[in-house]
Amino acid sequence: MDNKPKARRMRGGHAVVESLRKEGVRHLFCVPGESYTSVMDGLRDQSDIQVVVNRQEGGACLMAEGYAKVTRTPGVCIVTRGPGATNASIGVHTARYANTPLVLLVGQVPRGQRGMEVGQEIDYRDFFGHMAKWVVEINDPRRVPTVMARAFHLARSGRPGPVVVSLPRDMLDEEADIIPVEPYPTARPMPDAALIEELVNRIGQARRPAVIAGSNTLFADAREELVAFAEKFKVPVVTSHNNHHVFPNNHPHYVGHLGVGAEHGLELLRDADLLIAVGTRLNSNSTANFSIPAPGQPLVQIYPDEETIGQNTRPELGIVADVKLALSAALQHPAPAETDGRTAWIGEYRKVQEQFSTPFERPSAKTSMERVMADLKATLPPDTIHSADIGNHTRWVRRYLEFIEGDSFLNPTTGCMGTGLPAAIAAKLARPERTVVAHMGDGGFLMNSQEMITATQYGAHVIAIVYNNGAFGTIRMHQEMAFPGRDFGTNFQNPDFAAMAESYGFRGFKVTRDAEFLPALQQALDTVKSRSALIEVQTDLENLAPHTSLANLIAGRPGI
Repeated sequence: MDNKPKARRMRGGHAVVESLRKEGVRHLFCVPGESYTSVMDGLRDQSDIQVVVNRQEGGACLMAEGYAKVTRTPGVCIVTRGPGATNASIGVHTARYANTPLVLLVGQVPRGQRGMEVGQEIDYRDFFGHMAKWVVEINDPRRVPTVMARAFHLARSGRPGPVVVSLPRDMLDEEADIIPVEPYPTARPMPDAALIEELVNRIGQARRPAVIAGSNTLFADAREELVAFAEKFKVPVVTSHNNHHVFPNNHPHYVGHLGVGAEHGLELLRDADLLIAVGTRLNSNSTANFSIPAPGQPLVQIYPDEETIGQNTRPELGIVADVKLALSAALQHPAPAETDGRTAWIGEYRKVQEQFSTPFERPSAKTSMERVMADLKATLPPDTIHSADIGNHTRWVRRYLEFIEGDSFLNPTTGCMGTGLPAAIAAKLARPERTVVAHMGDGGFLMNSQEMITATQYGAHVIAIVYNNGAFGTIRMHQEMAFPGRDFGTNFQNPDFAAMAESYGFRGFKVTRDAEFLPALQQALDTVKSRSALIEVQTDLENLAPHTSLANLIAGRPGI
């Protein structure tokens, strides 16, 4: 019997759609463009993939990036050439810094017109080359299946990241006999048994070993193994920057995250005599600007990409392996005898973390962020997905909310604004059974507020919370620290956000004082059974962050 796949006569654009279907793509985010009408034509005739039409390519690519984080599968976005590609580049940059698997398909000018400055032409290898894992152009429709399979394989393997595929318009329109290709399996490097044994021995010899856990723990589906590892080997876990949800925040071994204001997690790591970096590349945010490990402090690093091992800090023991397989192998070993005082040491820092994450009463001329966080913490379901935009409001979210379930906290490592709403909408499309809340400052919200209509059109019922202090608060904070009393360009005028939301099909609420927030939240939770809701929370610019105020900054007392 001949089991070889048989060629089918089809357009290049239809072959792209067939490749997406074979890869198991369920949602595709886009802004339609004339450079890839053949792909859109192919998408029209299939029912496996829901095409989500966005209002701006930046929002589309950020949705794909957020979708990938929640599903742990490559997010897919397709945009047109030139301006579409440049708009979408913010999503590629975000995916690169967050190690998010992403496939961006980009239309291109016809093959025979390359290099002739035809309208909207860009050399994508030059433009995306430093952001993406791979940038490739398909110039023969017969190559579509092979290139697409490799694009998805690279996006999700090793250190996950973005791949960009350029699609010339005439190639997409051309017909050819095309042989389908099955998806490549994800590469999962096996751990070296001798290195795992050495890791276990080092834990046994250490008095105070500690784990730094990063995003690759989730993408390897190793959350349960990390919990078992922490319990069996009696080690505390500190999560890397913006990756709180890689370990249950209510677990006795969770002692904090690496971020601004969370000094106790950093203090524990500095106090450790063995650091075990699990699924983290140890960038500046996850090492307090490379201050850990300290000189001479023993480090073990587990990561599936050999280029990442020792990229910034050389470990004494580097284990190139799939995180799930490495932790599973370690769990096969008997636990060494616990050193004296380790349980008490973990318990001390756990108490500090519990105190740190408990909102305190703070006077406010408007709505207190501490009161808002307390109400959210007490009211929302434990598996709520939180999408936090960049801005000072995120400091309260990261400090006070607990992330119990995996895939429950979306926050861009790259620090770009405008991610909160697109990521929340994508999360709701991917996980319609879960409550999804977007936390946004007024500045970040307005960068992609147009995607509210996308949520309405596709029935992605989210709760959007806009913290309105009439300023770019983070920039104002940095201005006051560098040039006290000389702020400039950070204050702005806002629309009526609640009224604006109503025009997009959301139900709008406005909160001006503490007592109004909980009723608004409860009504919003009821509202999302049928449509999205937006809560505008008017906050006091004076309370710039959980640990400082505007007056203290101006007086030279930053407290940061």
